[in-house]
Amino acid sequence: MSEIAIKDVPPKTVMSLPFAGSYEQTREKLDHLMSWLLRIGHPWSDHPLGLYYDDPTKTPEDELRAEVCLPMEEECEPQEDIERKTLPAVTVAYALHEGPVAGISELYAEIFAWLQESDRTYAEDMPTREVFLKMRGQVDDPAQYVTEVQVPLAPIAESEQQDESQGIEG
Repeated sequence: MSEIAIKDVPPKTVMSLPFAGSYEQTREKLDHLMSWLLRIGHPWSDHPLGLYYDDPTKTPEDELRAEVCLPMEEECEPQEDIERKTLPAVTVAYALHEGPVAGISELYAEIFAWLQESDRTYAEDMPTREVFLKMRGQVDDPAQYVTEVQVPLAPIAESEQQDESQGIEG
C-alpha cells in the first residue's frame, strides 16, 4: 500500500490546453503545450500537470474531459486552444506513483479506499491532478518516472473540524 497524506496546494497560474477523449492523449497534448511555450519564448516555472474531470470507469472514452497545464509566473497571452487560468487553492489527498503511467489506476483506487476509511470526501466538482515530477525527457527509463496523484478533498464541516482539533472522533 502506498503512503497517502493530506496537504494544502496553493493557487497556481498556468497555461492550459483542454482536451476531450482518451486520457492517453495526455503525453501528446503536453508535448504540444510545451512546444508552443518554447516556440514563443516562455519557460514554465514548475512541474507540468494533468487535470482529469471524469472517472474513466464510468464515463465513455469519447466524453472524458481533461487538460494539461504548465505553471507560468510571467505574463503570456493565450493563443489557439491554449488558455491562461489560475487553478484554485485546494486540500488534497496525495501519494506518489513511481514507474510507467500504465499502473497509475491502482494508486487512484488506493487513495479512494483510504478516503472512505478516513471519513474524508472527494470534492467531485474539482478535477483530480497528476503532477509529473520526473517524466520523459528528464529520465530515460519509464521505471524512473515519478507522478504525484492528487485527489481534491471536500471541506470538513466546521463541527467536524472542532472535533478533530479536540481529538474527538465524530
